Amino acid sequence: MALIITGIVLLLIFLLLFACSQYERKHVAVREYEVESPDIGEAFDGYTMVVMADLHDEGAGRRNNRMMAAIRRVHPDAVMVAGDMVMARKGRCRYAETIRLMKRLAFRYPVYYGLGNHEDRMGREREVYGDAYTDWYEGMMRAGVTILDNISVTLRDGKDAITITGLNMDKSYYHKFHLKPMEDGYLDKTLGFARGDEYHILLAHSPSYFEDYARWGADLTFSGHYHGGTIRLPGIGGLISPNLELFPEYSRGKYQKGKKTMIVSGGLGTHSVNIRLGNMSELLVVRLKRVS
Repeated sequence: MALIITGIVLLLIFLLLFACSQYERKHVAVREYEVESPDIGEAFDGYTMVVMADLHDEGAGRRNNRMMAAIRRVHPDAVMVAGDMVMARKGRCRYAETIRLMKRLAFRYPVYYGLGNHEDRMGREREVYGDAYTDWYEGMMRAGVTILDNISVTLRDGKDAITITGLNMDKSYYHKFHLKPMEDGYLDKTLGFARGDEYHILLAHSPSYFEDYARWGADLTFSGHYHGGTIRLPGIGGLISPNLELFPEYSRGKYQKGKKTMIVSGGLGTHSVNIRLGNMSELLVVRLKRVS
């Protein structure tokens, strides 16, 4: 009898956790951050961005409709995408929902899209994914999305400016089990030198290299990739990263190194391990504030 009761209790716990995970995958939390800096020009004081990452082409229909409604309530100045909105893995790829969502967003707001490892894989492995990258890219262009594939765009308002750069990092920096140190000068060679006279935003999918991003010159970095650590434990944080690192340092939230800031999205979707616990899908709202 005790064994039966134990089995029933374990089954109920499993069903409860499964239900919680499904709820957290299908609903989106809106988390807000404020970033202060004396380097933000007066014209960009209060500049508001919606930040998203790691959709993995999920959330068709009702969930993404609710997300669009939440974005309209914010009235952002721009939408920043920190990569992996598509899914490309083991020869399968999806991007139709990403194109639909980006069309809806770009109709209302400027959208700046930095690439993640899934977009990069889809474009790099043409022998596996065929014309998928070209089809996705052309969909982004028709929608009016600005793709930042190791390039920058500068927004100017009078004498003030913000530069936005998108980093498409080499696949070797995404290897599982081992975090490869970033090669000296890699960011300079890949992106060019960061300007020191303008506030600089970097869209860098992996948060693992925050120190390198800050050293390069990024004042504010938006990242994702870690899916919030998949399962978040109270008082500890994220459990595991996509490269199978336990308790990753930068799984979700706002981080500082001196005057440099990184904000990591917990992501909007899942892939492979389709679990979220204590880790609801999230949309970020980030406001810039000029301080003296």
